Amino acid sequence: MELIDLTINEDVKDGSGVTATALVDSPAIEQDYFAFNNQLKTIKINCGSQKGNFAVANSDKQILAGALMIPDMPIYRIDDKTGKEYNVKFSPQTIEQIVKKYSKLGYAKNINQMHDNTRMVSDSYLYQSFIINRAMGVNPPLGQEQLPDGTWFGFVYVGDKNVWDEFVKTGIYKGFSVEGNFYETPTVELTEEMANQIFWAIS
Repeated sequence: MELIDLTINEDVKDGSGVTATALVDSPAIEQDYFAFNNQLKTIKINCGSQKGNFAVANSDKQILAGALMIPDMPIYRIDDKTGKEYNVKFSPQTIEQIVKKYSKLGYAKNINQMHDNTRMVSDSYLYQSFIINRAMGVNPPLGQEQLPDGTWFGFVYVGDKNVWDEFVKTGIYKGFSVEGNFYETPTVELTEEMANQIFWAIS
C-alpha cells in the first residue's frame, strides 16, 4: 500500500500547516482530503483510535488532554472518488514544524465541533502543549508512556458549558482531530521481503 508523507512549508505566507483542532465523536473517522490548489491538499485527520484519544484531565476545570499528532504512525485513508487505499504519516520533523507555525500564527483558539467551522467552541483554546522529547526531559504524562518521542500532546480548555455538558460529559465527543493543509510526498512502504533483502545486503 502506498505510503504518503505529509509535509508543510514553514513560511507563514504559505497556506500549509494545521489550522484548527476539532472535538469529534469518532476520532478514527476517515475523511478524504480535497484539492486546495495544484500541490496543497486539505485534510482532516487524527492520530487516535475509535475508543478516543483524549481524556478528561479535570472535570471541574473543563480540561481535556491528549495526543494531537503521533509521528511516523501510518494512518489508513481511502479516496471516495477512486476507491484507492493508502496510508499517510507525519515525520517528527514535520510535526515540530507544524507546532511552531501553529503557535506563531495564533491558532490556539481555533476549536470546532466535528470539523465544522460554523460550530466553533466558544471560549475554548489549546492553552498548553508540548512535543515529547525524553532526552530533553519532556516526558509523556502519566498513563501515556506508550507515546513516542515527537508526539504533539496538548491540553484544551473547553469554556463552552453547553458543549462540555452535552457532548464531553456524556461521552459523545471522544477525541481530538486536527485539520490543515499539507503537501504530499509518496514514499515506498517496504514489504517484509524487501526489508529482508536490504538487511542481507548490508550485513
